Amino acid sequence: MSKENDENIIQTIIKGPSLGYTDNFPKREMWKEIANELNGELKIKHNSGYELEIHNISIPYKKWNINISVSDSRPLKFQVSFSSGQDFELIISWEDFIDRIIKKFSKPEIELGWKEFDKRYLIKSNRSDLVKRTITKEIQKTLLKHNVYSISYQTDPAIKSAELISVIQRRAGNKEMIFELIEMYKLLIDNLEKSKIIK
Repeated sequence: MSKENDENIIQTIIKGPSLGYTDNFPKREMWKEIANELNGELKIKHNSGYELEIHNISIPYKKWNINISVSDSRPLKFQVSFSSGQDFELIISWEDFIDRIIKKFSKPEIELGWKEFDKRYLIKSNRSDLVKRTITKEIQKTLLKHNVYSISYQTDPAIKSAELISVIQRRAGNKEMIFELIEMYKLLIDNLEKSKIIK
């Protein structure tokens, strides 16, 4: 990725009011519409001083809930909890300049075969075969299109549970983007289920 692209990404992250806060209040109606259309639920919370607004949206899918959260001080995040079927760990994150240097001196990373995606994201996992089955081209396209910061799937073998978490970006984005991300998450859940990673 070129230096110019890296700078554009940095500008995207830091845009907005100073002190790292964004105003969530204008997004209330959008979240209400999304929750209504997908038979979900929106909860609006505030911190103790009532300065920060937090939006929590829960969207049912099969036997799970896709939980979406964003606040004035935290980025847009998706999260789903599962019963785990296998010990599987996955981290997909932006690949920055430092990662590219480290990569030259470490063991080969997992690549999915699409150059544009492999150049943008660093993939770490204990099961490369399962990564290739679950992170399909359609999912890769959505991750790139919306410049998703990271996805992580972590298993806790002691209690046979797992958590899938995505940090999307600083701002909530628009309705079309949220619907596309929800569809991507549904597809990812389907793929995890097909591969018997979750149950």
